[in-house]
Amino acid sequence: MDIIRFDLSSLPEKEEGLALALGNFDGVHRGHERLFIESRLNAKGPSAALFLEPSYFALTHPEDNAVLTSIEDKIRYARLLGLEKVYVLSADKALYGLAPEEFIEKVLIPLGTRTVLVGEDFAFGKGAEGGLELLRKHFEVIEVPFVLEEGKKISSRDIRECVKDGDVEKAFRLLGHPYEIEGKVVRGFHRGTGLGFPTLNLDLSAPYLLPKHGVYGGIAYLGSLPYKALINVGVSPTFGSLPKPRVEVHLLEYEGDAYGKLCYLDFLFFVREEKKFASIDELSKQIQNDLVQAKKQFEE
Repeated sequence: MDIIRFDLSSLPEKEEGLALALGNFDGVHRGHERLFIESRLNAKGPSAALFLEPSYFALTHPEDNAVLTSIEDKIRYARLLGLEKVYVLSADKALYGLAPEEFIEKVLIPLGTRTVLVGEDFAFGKGAEGGLELLRKHFEVIEVPFVLEEGKKISSRDIRECVKDGDVEKAFRLLGHPYEIEGKVVRGFHRGTGLGFPTLNLDLSAPYLLPKHGVYGGIAYLGSLPYKALINVGVSPTFGSLPKPRVEVHLLEYEGDAYGKLCYLDFLFFVREEKKFASIDELSKQIQNDLVQAKKQFEE
């Protein structure tokens, strides 16, 4: 798969007949996956998707720019779904301020777009004033129906609420894959080792939206190998609370040095909320109980 990064001052070479999937793509959920697949099925030229980086929300809310998927995550999912090309357009407020016709003339037409694949409610351009009728004046438009869950359109907004609530199982259903974050294993305070439960501390590679503070069961991928894991998200209140939350991972069946390795972390189920314990011994006993409960859920 070709990855083409560009901005408005330096457009890439034109690709005639491009079938381009358009959307926000935060989370790359089941609806987005359908757009990518339709791009492949309907392409008369290369199949592709357009990602804007950073998102408009991140530009306008720098204090709260948490994402469900980083740009690298989006590229990875696009590759897995078989797209031939991914375009990553470097965005700024000026780009998001383009009128819909300007966006078509300055971005979509120069890329060589022939077919656009969009959801039923797709809108674009300044003030989200552009819609499907305007796109039809310039391109073949394939309107991809909503993917529904329990009769409701799957949306990134609902997935974000699931993650915030710690309902990672519902997030899994909406996404079509586990909610996943990734980061590099770094050295921590070694408190887990002192408790008898050594942990991997992750330096996250993107400002991911973290699940509600608590303990989760999941799968950690190190060197492409999967390991069952107990995951803690929070501020360690028993030890006095950290200034910002962190992610610690205890692998159930792993021995070795993981420092410096990249770790992909899939959240599968919620175990319990984070709490402050009266003593280190009480915390240690609770972690043992968490492990027992997690192992049972892994076996179900």
